[in-house]
Amino acid sequence: MSDAEFSKMINNYFQNDYRERGKVKWNGYFLSDHTSALKREAQTKNAVPVKLPMMSLTACQNILRHASANYEFVTVQQNIEDTDGHLVPNLTGLVDGFSDLGVYINENYIAFENIRAVVKEE
Repeated sequence: MSDAEFSKMINNYFQNDYRERGKVKWNGYFLSDHTSALKREAQTKNAVPVKLPMMSLTACQNILRHASANYEFVTVQQNIEDTDGHLVPNLTGLVDGFSDLGVYINENYIAFENIRAVVKEE
């Protein structure tokens, strides 16, 4: 078989007979670390927070001020429920700052009136 005939046969195969497997082909390239990280992220997103005891606004603000001054991590639970009656996910991070009506945790604004509890992380 000459080079020209071989080249023609190969071109004919890819133009008429070859079927790309698409996504099936690429699924094998996902690393197990990546898929396990995606599963962990999905579990965290879908986790329902346990309701903490309701704290007074003054107690919450004192913990937040102390954490802000000492660069400590806090977890803030909001008293906001989703459509299923579950509390929205807790927010954990450093206190970025305050406004007259709320606090910023990791660049997320939380109004004081929505805070249910604040816990200082160890």
